[in-house]
Amino acid sequence: MRVMHRLLVLTAGALAIGGAARAHAQATTPARRAATNTHSWLQLFGEHRLDARWSLSLEAQLRRADLAGETPQQLVLRPGVLYQLGGGALLGAGYAYAGTSVYGDAPAAAPFPEHRTWQMLQFPSRTGAVAWSHRLRTEQRWVGRIRTVDGVAAHDGYAFRHRARALTRATVDAQALGVALPRAYLTSWGELLVHVGESPDGQIFDQSRAALQAGWRFSPRLRAEAGYMQQFIQRGGSRVSESNHTLVLSLFAVTGR
Repeated sequence: MRVMHRLLVLTAGALAIGGAARAHAQATTPARRAATNTHSWLQLFGEHRLDARWSLSLEAQLRRADLAGETPQQLVLRPGVLYQLGGGALLGAGYAYAGTSVYGDAPAAAPFPEHRTWQMLQFPSRTGAVAWSHRLRTEQRWVGRIRTVDGVAAHDGYAFRHRARALTRATVDAQALGVALPRAYLTSWGELLVHVGESPDGQIFDQSRAALQAGWRFSPRLRAEAGYMQQFIQRGGSRVSESNHTLVLSLFAVTGR
């Protein structure tokens, strides 16, 4: 039960940190309109190991603006190269594409693309039965701008943004919780995303995420997770904040050596 308590504390902590950042951001920017949405994300995380140190990675995320998966929200593709530092630490870098659709209670005027380059440091730790994973990521973003002329919205070049992300994940096997399922586990994680340098409206806070999920290991190289994520986004330049209740389904696969 102490392990379960730690996971719940992590989830609550992630929500509290995100909430404090949101409160500060909203207190220092003009009044915003709140939009609440229900989303579903289908995610694939693939890694192909070339040797003991080097790997190729690919994330593909199909994000939908409803639970049935009928309305597009966003498509994210994130290929990259990974390098094992030893002791479970990992360096990574690559490119990402995000195509955002018109969706939700406060939709954008038109779909828009985004191109990114990214760098990452990830490292593990352990506290008793709880395995921790910590990830720091920076992103250089070229976000598509939308211009409206005579009532018609269209893509009009790109605005450069720089963003930093910090994620912490805690995972515990079901057996440590007294459940006799050797392949099952429970995981909780939180992530905070902030603007660095020039940003819309001069804001620092971008978004926060907090999740609680159940997982199943089919083999040492294949596992799946399903659960709930709460995502809060403070959209720059639009005076809109999103609170998104999200069903997340994820598959993790490793191939190669």
